[in-house]
This record gives sequence, structure tokens and C-alpha cells, in this order.
Amino acid sequence: MNRLELQAFFKKREIDTRHIPPDVLEHARKVVERIEGGESYLSLHGKRLVLNHRRISIPLGRKWRLLADEEDARLSFRAVMSHQTYDSYITFA
Repeated sequence: MNRLELQAFFKKREIDTRHIPPDVLEHARKVVERIEGGESYLSLHGKRLVLNHRRISIPLGRKWRLLADEEDARLSFRAVMSHQTYDSYITFA
């Protein structure tokens, strides 16, 4: 998928992907499609945040995370972010 197709994929789902490298976006797209296809976030090493149990973090490698919220037993994806941004985000969430 090229950069414009990836951006359209995430924009359609209202997922924030600013300043994310294309290879990370491609990996995130595959994760989103697997979960939308019925796979559990747990099989992808996702975990609930301690301070907000509705919020779920799914790793996209060592440096990137996909953030989602559980709404009515389904995931609503919010953002792809670096681990550094994620660490500062969850500190104040």
C-alpha cells in the first residue's frame, strides 16, 4: 500500500497517524485489519492501561504503540504513536 492509501485507511477510521513512518503504518494497518477481522488484541500482546481500563495499548514493535478504546465490546482505534509519546500520554491519562 502506498503512503496515500495508508493515510486514507487511517483517516477513514479517524486514527491519528501524524509523523509516523510508512513501515510502522503498514504494520499498524495489518494489526487493525486482524482485530477488525475478529482476532483478539490479547493475541497481539495488547494490554489494558492501569489508570483507564477502557484504553488498550497494542505494541507495534519496540518503539511504537497503537492506542484503542473499548466501546460496547469492540475496539475503537485512536492513534499510532511512538513509545516516548505513549509514555508521556499515559502518565497524564
